[in-house]
Amino acid sequence: MKNNKLVVILGPTATGKTKLAVKLAAKYNGEIISADSRQVYRGMDIGTGKDLKDYYVETPAFAGHASQMDAGDAYNASLQRDACKSTNVETRFIASKIPHHLIDIIGPNTKFNVAKYQKLAYEAIEGILRRGRTPFLVGGTGLYIDSIIKGYQFPNKKPVTSYQLPVIKIRKKIEKLSLSQLLSQLKKIDPATYKIIDTKNRRRVQRALEIYYETGRPKSEQIGQATPPYDILVLGITMPMKKIYQKIDSRLEERIKEGMIDEVKKLKKKGVSWKRLEEFGLEYRWVARYLQNKISYEELVSGLKNDIHHFAKRQMTWFKRNEEIKWIGDIREAKREIRKFLKF
Repeated sequence: MKNNKLVVILGPTATGKTKLAVKLAAKYNGEIISADSRQVYRGMDIGTGKDLKDYYVETPAFAGHASQMDAGDAYNASLQRDACKSTNVETRFIASKIPHHLIDIIGPNTKFNVAKYQKLAYEAIEGILRRGRTPFLVGGTGLYIDSIIKGYQFPNKKPVTSYQLPVIKIRKKIEKLSLSQLLSQLKKIDPATYKIIDTKNRRRVQRALEIYYETGRPKSEQIGQATPPYDILVLGITMPMKKIYQKIDSRLEERIKEGMIDEVKKLKKKGVSWKRLEEFGLEYRWVARYLQNKISYEELVSGLKNDIHHFAKRQMTWFKRNEEIKWIGDIREAKREIRKFLKF
């Protein structure tokens, strides 16, 4: 039987999804597919937290000959590591890179949406499965993840509008509106859906608008959902929100020291407009405002911390809609679930 298993690791920002996924992919012969709506863009490294160095793991090379295995064989490498420990064989370790996909694939001025993401993600998953490996879909962009695990189907027609926004800005724009305002918008852009939707269910109304703004087509013109052709395990990283906020704050301070402000300056010099930086939200919005002297440095730091706190809370709200997520607190729980799922 064809291997069709897909592992999904999701959670709010700053919960350590990438580091956890790399360890798991190394152990279970995996490759990682990013599910982050901003990491697809080149030149947006520090602000989006790509942390490409985290994709390297240590694999054993026996003394006398370097075993040049790639990280896709890291499960075998972990067995070798255990064997070395049990037999006291002298070893040294080499850094191997876990293959990753859908990072740094387009320029920051290129429009990108969930339909394009889904197509590329499916291609990456199929390629990984053909190589006999396990795909790990990893990230915090709920809409992108849902497009895969829920099998969203999008028409191959040209969008009726070019008004397509980044996921983060869509949420921020919509969540400020009251239910009556949301319904008013929906009635104008998608009267067919408006007639049948539960007008008291804000979540469903909001979701209908998100589909329109992200895909350029109203929900009534979407084909709908189809059962994904994969056997899927969805793991969510959980921890107290207070701890997440603390990690967000310390991480932001580190990113500023690493050169996040200079990164935004370089993007501007390369032709990325202030408007486009504003659209990317969070780090890019706040730093852009700072560079335009609209806010002080202190306002940049405090405002951005607060904004990312709210973002993490919105992510959790999104994920909690999915009752199939198995929430984990550490790597031991993750390994236990994956062993059962993959039958290792």
